Amino acid sequence: MFKFVGADIVREDSEKFQLSYIPTEENKNANGFVQGGISYLLCDEAVGRYVVGELGRAGAASEGSIHYYRPAVIGEKMIATLNVRKLGKKLGIFFVELTNEKGELIADSMFTVAFADADKQ
Repeated sequence: MFKFVGADIVREDSEKFQLSYIPTEENKNANGFVQGGISYLLCDEAVGRYVVGELGRAGAASEGSIHYYRPAVIGEKMIATLNVRKLGKKLGIFFVELTNEKGELIADSMFTVAFADADKQ
């Protein structure tokens, strides 16, 4: 997962799950900032890694949305912090905040995951 852009797990424990990524020139949009899709991808990847790696579940995002607050800057670390909003047998709802290394909010996102293994739980 996510090896093509090199996201790293920063923290994984019962309190928080975080991924980080330092965007490169390849991630630049026409305005010189990080493409919005990279921000979305990092949030989505945090959810996927948490669901598979921490929960040991199989599933797919049935819905995902993101709100952008400021542009991400090339070369400045982006940190995706996942929080579980609801965890049920068939669905999980996850909130991800994306910040820069100064702690400034770049975006936040919400994902609903439908668990493919719900009948086995």
